[in-house]
Amino acid sequence: MASSINTTGANPWSVTLNPVSIPPVVPDYMISSGFAVFGGTPMKFINGSDTIFNVFSFFQLPVPNPCTYGNVSGKVYIDNNSDCAFNTGDVALQSIPVTAAVNFSSGSNSQNAYTTSNGNYSMQIQQSWMTNYNVSIPTNYQFIFPSTFCSPTSYSFTTLPQTNADFSLQCSSQIDVQSAVSGPGFVRPAIAFMLHPYVSNTGCDTASGELTLVKDANTVYNASLSANPATYVNGDTLKWNFTNLTNLSNGAYWNSFMAGVHLTPNTTVNIGDTLCFTVLSTVLTNDVNPANNQYSICIPVVNSYDPNMKEVAPKGTGVAGNIPLTTDHLDYTIHFQNVGTAPAINVSVIDTLDSDVDPASFRILGTSHAMSPQWLTSNVVKFNFNNIMLPDSANQPALSQGQVRFSVKLKSGLTVGTQIKNKAQIYFDTNPAIVTNTTLNTLAVPSGVSLVQDQRTIQLYPNPAEDELMISLSALSKETTSISIYSINGQLLKEATLTGLSQKIDIRDLNAGLYFVKISSGNQSDTIKFVKQ
Repeated sequence: MASSINTTGANPWSVTLNPVSIPPVVPDYMISSGFAVFGGTPMKFINGSDTIFNVFSFFQLPVPNPCTYGNVSGKVYIDNNSDCAFNTGDVALQSIPVTAAVNFSSGSNSQNAYTTSNGNYSMQIQQSWMTNYNVSIPTNYQFIFPSTFCSPTSYSFTTLPQTNADFSLQCSSQIDVQSAVSGPGFVRPAIAFMLHPYVSNTGCDTASGELTLVKDANTVYNASLSANPATYVNGDTLKWNFTNLTNLSNGAYWNSFMAGVHLTPNTTVNIGDTLCFTVLSTVLTNDVNPANNQYSICIPVVNSYDPNMKEVAPKGTGVAGNIPLTTDHLDYTIHFQNVGTAPAINVSVIDTLDSDVDPASFRILGTSHAMSPQWLTSNVVKFNFNNIMLPDSANQPALSQGQVRFSVKLKSGLTVGTQIKNKAQIYFDTNPAIVTNTTLNTLAVPSGVSLVQDQRTIQLYPNPAEDELMISLSALSKETTSISIYSINGQLLKEATLTGLSQKIDIRDLNAGLYFVKISSGNQSDTIKFVKQ
């Protein structure tokens, strides 16, 4: 800041201040118009009774030789009549990520766009110094496959703009439902909160089945305050039936079956405790990928907390958040809560991905409210909760919270000691950003040896189980192998010694809920969770 004092008493008063330079870092996507607009807090000068307000609040500077941009656009849809055109009877696919991998004369980057409700996508690509780029959709949609006689699996271009870069897809007859459950980042004793279990159908055919939630025993369920109350309640087990679940759903915010479960933690829970919940889904026909039919979360109990925060899974161990070098991906959850005095009309969250993760692998796992993602740069994503009308916490604490979850893969070739950090900025309407905590993961070499690493595979079935649990090993150890069953609170409930390659455990005396089985042999151990129905 530069300043000067009027010692002459002249009016008007002229003064020349030494230039002050604070070089800003401005992304080139912001100056493609040829001008950079800088904003600042209006300045105010006072000299006795002479006051000048708003000397400047913003100014515009020309940018020489700004970058030029071009657009690539198209549609992603199911071509039911196989005529290579979107028309009556075809299905537009919403929220499908489309990736552009761009090569420049020096370097490269990638960026994503998501299809809208009509299946359209559009993205701006830097044309300056661009040599070529490829446009593609993920290949891991097992329920659809590109119709190669209509469109390629990936487009390769050297010029901009490009239109009608469509992806015409065909359906298979496989069914794949996936389950998830979302909740607040923290809960407090005796303070109600909403938990949202849901199931979505990522296949082309409609699906019918059952959604099950096994809640923590230290919570009380209130059906009258829940959205879509459970049709079956037995202890801590809640169930819903879903029929003809719409096909081609995506995450939690499009064509999914969702319930809003009103829960209140008991007054006996303390700071440091965790409340754990598991959701399961079953369908009447074969599910091609049953691995994603079960999902669990554990929510820590706190008091006097900041509700706007970020968490990562796996969390890792220690202060450094150590995770194995073989870790494939990280799942992030951003929690927000309106602690103001009026409903928030719009909420937006901006997240900058770490340079050691691959933005092209970004996948949205779920969200509490309708949301539209937007890529600002190749590694900066914005989640727009437009017209969310989020209640304030004073009037509706359980409904004043929201979240968004996403997954991203680690880049290949990372070494031990690599740190992966992440934080987010949360905007409520026009208020300044609330910056979350920074999550930290560090790639490390595991200090222990598990049974799986010792070339012995563990199988535990059925899961969920009702009366008996079968535990099986592919090989026996020279040392005694013990079996221990723990509650979610860490209480030891059962112990046994494995006398052969497999053994049945009677669990009829256990209450319905989530449990952990620890199999130990010498200094090696593994822990697997299961659900008692």
